[in-house]
Amino acid sequence: MRNVIAAALLLASAGPVLAIDPYTPLPLKPAELMTPPEDFIADVSAFLAAIRNGDGDAIQRGMASKITAIDGALDLHVPRHKEVIGPHTEVENMLSELASFIGGIVEEPADGGDPRPLRIQAEREYIAAALSDDQSWGRDPMVKDAICSYAYRSFDIKAIKKLSDTTGVASSSFVYVNAPTEVKSTPSNTAPAAGTLETDRLYALDYDTDAPSHWIAVYLPDGSSGFVDFDKVDLEKPYAAGVCFSKGSDGRWVMVAQTSTSL
Repeated sequence: MRNVIAAALLLASAGPVLAIDPYTPLPLKPAELMTPPEDFIADVSAFLAAIRNGDGDAIQRGMASKITAIDGALDLHVPRHKEVIGPHTEVENMLSELASFIGGIVEEPADGGDPRPLRIQAEREYIAAALSDDQSWGRDPMVKDAICSYAYRSFDIKAIKKLSDTTGVASSSFVYVNAPTEVKSTPSNTAPAAGTLETDRLYALDYDTDAPSHWIAVYLPDGSSGFVDFDKVDLEKPYAAGVCFSKGSDGRWVMVAQTSTSL
């Protein structure tokens, strides 16, 4: 996710310095982190091995007959939606359909080729990445009682739309930080502080103020702008991507949901 944000920051157009009216950064609900039990780790590890090895029977045992696919948008004011995928008699069909919910474009085969192998490969890679990253296990309010490979940061959808309209900043251009972060008065690490970004708050990025290289301007609550070095600071967005597990009727942990943010 950091690479996606960094790329977006670098591509943003520069312009004259503009100010906005003072605003109140939107609160984020803290992520609900989980410490999975030992049987969860064992079952999910076996499922990851099956995904990596392409063991269809083991993959099918590690997935519920129906999977909830949750899709979010880059624009934070657009509510996430979900739909149920399956059941499928063949796990390959399930994997192929889930490939539509990985938040990106799946490679297309040559003219007249079968798209399923590429879709299955893309889905397996998505699941493997979700379970191989240094993730924090957590909850997602849209997948009740499940343990997910991420912890969703909830916020008020209507409030972010209102804040976007009030500030004139696109709802996709709000970020948060995981630790109090000093904002510089000029794009230099030796510059005096202009303010501080607090945790659990969404702040508006300022794409109208010119910033060199790996710097980005951020609107402070008083409407002025300061600068953050995004090579040194993780500017996060409350997007969600990963997979979720619940206990099946046989007592095994199985994949029950997949979440992505569409690019």
